[in-house]
Amino acid sequence: MNDLSDLIAMSRRPARSLASLADGIATVTADVEIAGIHDDSRSIGPGEAFLCLPRASDPGRFLDMARERGAAAAIVIGNRPVDTDLPLLQLRTMDEAGRLLRRWFGTEKTTVRCLGITGTDGKTSVTWMLRQALNRAGRRAWSVGTLGWIRDDDDFLDIGNTTPSLLTMHRLLYAADRQGIDVLVAEVSSHGIVQGRTAGIDMAAAVWTSLGHDHLQDHGGFDNYANTKAGFVLDSLERGAVAIANSDYAEIRRRLDADIRWYGHGLYRSDVALGWEQELPGMVRLKCGDQEILIEDIPFGDFHAENVACVAAVLLHALDVPATGLPSMLGGISAPPGRMQAVNIGRWQVFVDYAHTPEALEKCLQSARKMTRKRLCVVFGCGGERDREKRPQMGEIAVRLADVVWITSDNPRDERPEVIASEIENGMPKPYTAEVHLQLDRRRAIADAIAQLEAGDALVIAGKGHESYMEIAGKRTPWSDADIAAQCLHAKNGDEDLRACA
Repeated sequence: MNDLSDLIAMSRRPARSLASLADGIATVTADVEIAGIHDDSRSIGPGEAFLCLPRASDPGRFLDMARERGAAAAIVIGNRPVDTDLPLLQLRTMDEAGRLLRRWFGTEKTTVRCLGITGTDGKTSVTWMLRQALNRAGRRAWSVGTLGWIRDDDDFLDIGNTTPSLLTMHRLLYAADRQGIDVLVAEVSSHGIVQGRTAGIDMAAAVWTSLGHDHLQDHGGFDNYANTKAGFVLDSLERGAVAIANSDYAEIRRRLDADIRWYGHGLYRSDVALGWEQELPGMVRLKCGDQEILIEDIPFGDFHAENVACVAAVLLHALDVPATGLPSMLGGISAPPGRMQAVNIGRWQVFVDYAHTPEALEKCLQSARKMTRKRLCVVFGCGGERDREKRPQMGEIAVRLADVVWITSDNPRDERPEVIASEIENGMPKPYTAEVHLQLDRRRAIADAIAQLEAGDALVIAGKGHESYMEIAGKRTPWSDADIAAQCLHAKNGDEDLRACA
């Protein structure tokens, strides 16, 4: 399955009266039967209803397009005036829309347990690992998030956003219900929370993995961003979810004063329900109550030990897995693509990681240092039209924790790459404590870094991870850090000129 149309086909429903769907929620201007619901006016077919979301910039234009394509009705969310001759159902809130979609899909009594994972970093890894652990134990699970809709480790469907649209979320829930899926694990981004994309989805657990700096420009600052995530956890808790959060972030603890199942670093803590320690790379020890559990063969990196601890807390406190069942579910678990992904070619240590926030870059480099006998090298940049304040922070982290640094481009979008690089450099204390190179051509930067690797060195290529594109001036071109690194490593192993890779 590789197209969203397949999910739409899976979630088709028999025609229903619009008034019966709206009963007890809102009134309609005229009753009609509708054969389907779409939130993209370009996808509307004859007899279907157009779901117009609150963020639509020009609702009149989209409603006209839907009518021209044969729409039978309009379902509009929000209290703004609407000028249309289509039969109209106007809903006040996303919660009302969520109720209506549960009714449309017949999922009011579904047995699928939904888990919502939020956090600046760690969402994708925790979501991936939860799905994998549950499937290994015979409990069928799907996940949805940054990597798309995932039914198995090699079965991905791109959905466009970390948290899909409200309608897509309900289509997924219906498809999971029809196919006997036990658990649906969803990444819940800050944008997804603000835009109500999980409205009407009853969470069995709400999980908060971390808190750092990302998308602050869209939320009006750090406090609003943090309170958005806190609001998701507290609202879910009020609706009956188990709330699980990382105790190692003071700002998370400050915002959550309710009945939280905390997990945190340190085995013998009285303030957490689950403590964890990493004694050696590739394993983590957990303590819950009087029980200590050793999990072996986990992905490399302290941050993955933390992610495994989070997964264990969810399994224990939200899914009633006994502590004795954790080693078989979590031992040998994998990390998702682009999360400290080793490019294993020859004797060289090269890792591709999605770290694109200060906190993630710091954890990534600290973990890589433990595997480095000589020099730790890093290639990274910062995205254009995103939080400018994190650029100097990431520059300071890079020169403090690495020995050799390449500043390069990372989705500059409509910003000038040299301006972004200059703001990164502004955070680097002078004189530099590391060797610093500026190479705005990312392919060339990767090739140069690999060319300079010596025995015992390690290289981290940070920022893009699994991403399959580079976005420059509104255009996305195919891209893969891992593929480029592999090409360069093959050339290095064959003693070829690495300029061919660039």
